Formats: sequence, C-alpha cells, structure tokens
Amino acid sequence: MNIITNFYQTLSNDLEKLISNVYESKVVNIKVGNYPSENTFQAHSNILIVRSPFFRDTLLRQNVVGKNNLIDVKIREIDFQTFPIILQYIYTGVVDLSNVVEKGLLDLLIGATLLQLEELSYHLQDYLITKHSTWVKQNYDQILTKTFKKRDGYVKLWDYCMQGICEDPKSLFSSEEFIKLDKDILFAILDQETLQCEELIIWEALIKWGIEQSPTISQKPAATSFDTNDWTDEEFIILKGIIEKFIPCIHFFEISSSDFYNKIRPFRPTLAPDLFDEVLGYHMKEKKPKLWPRLGKVDSVIIKSKQATAISNLIKNYELSSQNSIKKCSLSLLYRADRDGFHSGIFRNQCNDQGPSLALIKLRNGKIVGGYNPLGWMKVDPDDRKDYSKSFLFSFEPSLEVRSLKSVGVKNPTLAFDNQSQQALHFGTTDLIINGQNGSCVVRDFQSPIISSRSFAVENVEVFAVNDWNW
Repeated sequence: MNIITNFYQTLSNDLEKLISNVYESKVVNIKVGNYPSENTFQAHSNILIVRSPFFRDTLLRQNVVGKNNLIDVKIREIDFQTFPIILQYIYTGVVDLSNVVEKGLLDLLIGATLLQLEELSYHLQDYLITKHSTWVKQNYDQILTKTFKKRDGYVKLWDYCMQGICEDPKSLFSSEEFIKLDKDILFAILDQETLQCEELIIWEALIKWGIEQSPTISQKPAATSFDTNDWTDEEFIILKGIIEKFIPCIHFFEISSSDFYNKIRPFRPTLAPDLFDEVLGYHMKEKKPKLWPRLGKVDSVIIKSKQATAISNLIKNYELSSQNSIKKCSLSLLYRADRDGFHSGIFRNQCNDQGPSLALIKLRNGKIVGGYNPLGWMKVDPDDRKDYSKSFLFSFEPSLEVRSLKSVGVKNPTLAFDNQSQQALHFGTTDLIINGQNGSCVVRDFQSPIISSRSFAVENVEVFAVNDWNW
C-alpha cells in the first residue's frame, strides 16, 4: 500500500455536484482541537459541503454565520496537527502519510470518521492494519478506548482488534492498561464467544479489574491474592456491584472443581445464590456432562469467528424449537472448493455421512449465502423421505456485518435436501443449487428466497461438520 494515495475519482464525482447544486461560497474558519492544542484553518464552504456529509449538515442546517459574513465552526474532537492532511484530501483527493506516525494515523482516522469521509476512513483503517499491525496489537486498549463510542464507523479496525484480543487475551489481561479499561469496552471483550482462554483466567482478570475500580478494596494488602478472609460485607457488596453485569460472560461450569473451590468460592457473596448453588451442584456430580468451550477460531476463509458465532446461535435457535438441548456447537472443516475442487464427486466423498453440516457459499459480488443440514448429506433411497424440519438458509451482506444476517426456515421439510442430485449442493427442489461455480435460487420448499438473484456466480464454497454436545 502506497504512502501517497490518490482518490481522484471520488474527488471528481463530488465536485461534479457543484454543477447541479450552486452553493454560495463563503470562507469557513474551522477551529480544531482544544486550547492550548488548537489551531484555526480556513476553507471554502461549497467545497466542504460537497466533500463531507458532516460539513454539509453543519453548514446547511445550522445557523453558523459569524461576523463579516464568515462562518465559524469549532471541532474539538479532531487533532489539529492531522487536520491539514484531511484538508488536503478534501481539496485534492490526495492522502500523503509520509510523515505520520502511528498515533497520528489513529488521530487522523478519528478525524476522518467524525467528518464522515468514509473512503478516507476505510483507507486509514486498512493502512493501519496492513502497515502498522505490530503497533495496533500493542495498543488495543488505546484504539478501543478512542473508537468505542462511535465504533460503527471503525468496523474493520474494531473487528481486527477484537479478533486479535480473542486469539491472545492473556496479553491484554496481563498488561498495565487492562485495569484502566472502560467497563463497556471490557464487557464487549468478555462477551466474545471466541475468546481463546481458560475461563479461570477470564475470571481472575475480571476480579483484578473489579478490585482496581474500587479505591477502598484496591488498598487492601491481599486484594489480588484471592484471600478474602478479612473482607467486610460492605466490600463484597461493592465488588458485586462492579462485576455483576459481567457474570453472565463467565462459563463457570468449565472451571475445574479445585479451581472453583480455591478461586470462585472466596468470592461467593458476589454471585447470585442460585448460580453458585447450580455450579456447586454440577461439581458434586460423579459423572459430569461434557460441555463446549467458547467457539474459538474458525477454519474458514469465507467468514470470521463473529459470523460463525451468529450462525451457531441460529443453529441453536432452530434446534431448540424441537426440544433439542444443544448448548454449544463447533465447526470442523470438511470441504473447501478452492482447495479441494468444485467437482460434486469430491464434495460427496468428503461430506457424505458426516452428520449435521453447515454450507457456506461466497458469491462473486461478496455476498455470503448458506444453509444448515440437520441430518447431513448421505446416500438414501429416493422413497425414504427424511424430516429436515430444522434446516434453514441464511445470508450475509458483503459487509459481513452480523446485523445483516437473515435466515429463512423450511416450508416442505421432506424436500429440503435432494440427496440424489448430481449437483454438489442442493437445498430444496430449486431453492439454492450450486453446480460448480454457478448457482441459482428459485424459492419453492423454503419460506422465501434467500437472495433476490435467480442466478449468480460462485467464488468459493465451504462445508463444515456441526458437532454438538447436550446438557
């Protein structure tokens, strides 16, 4: 990625708006930063209006005209030292990062996102991730703190940081900055089903963080040694109030009996009595049911752990409707088309008789579609109609935002899968068919079409075995 990047096409498209919309040009005094770290810049109102949605809203909808017919705008949230780069982008479409250090890049990104310069914001996120990944990994806390409140504007960088934390949470937990994390940021981290860490370590980190939030408790000599013998009832009440919202994030049943006794029991007053009794009862059982840990990293080139977690929750929801008590599921890769080949024979050889399965299809336009087969692909007699009532189709928009996930259930359960078809993937009679690198979608046996296109090109296909344990 070049240090100097040109975005001439967007500049041209924006300036073209001045042909059909004649905005009166006035001088805008833009005061950036907070005293004493502030500076004032001048720009033309019509250029700002067509280039930045933030300035368009500010200049057209608000009464900001000052003395001498000048317009005064103050932006406290932007670093004045990086603002010249933003102005250069607005006027020329050129971004020069030659002399910008990593912290300056983050400040520049915050400014670009605030001004709703989406192209520049995306470029800077990509630049930080690809060119300064080491710095990003060393400063997760700083990045999350500065971007949390408007994290929807930093999706790519936020996801990158969260994925890195999930892969190595111990580094963050052991850092000096961990105890300074905002409670909402900590909750966002601990709520990740993909944290690759023992539950006991997560609990210990939470206790350490919680104690440090209370000046009273943190001053106790043995505050972080799990020795609570000299704690008062009031101190337990204080800690309970601090960590209460995080308790559902801890998978207590995955903590060993000895660790539960030594590390959880001392803080019994901070837990709801029914939760403590339930976990205690579990550990007293002679034969314990097997439990799934957090989902962990998924071996996929199509989706990431966050999307896999969302799909896992879908599977759980569809299965629970049939009184099946699936609590967790893991995904084991069976087949990947760009690695194994798009031939249906290869797919059948690797996926038949593997039990419940999940298919992911990445389209050439970036959209993701797929389906859940609760029984799995198999060779069956044509007259033997299986009940696929818990099957469903789903899709993600190209952005892969979890909120873009939609699913449709099956309408004709015995026709949800055609195991006699020569095509590799065949959902319903015609609902979703993948034949090599071509696909089609014509609704018939599912409740509605999963995509609007009747035909589409396929970039890649993955199939996973869905393993589950009940409790």
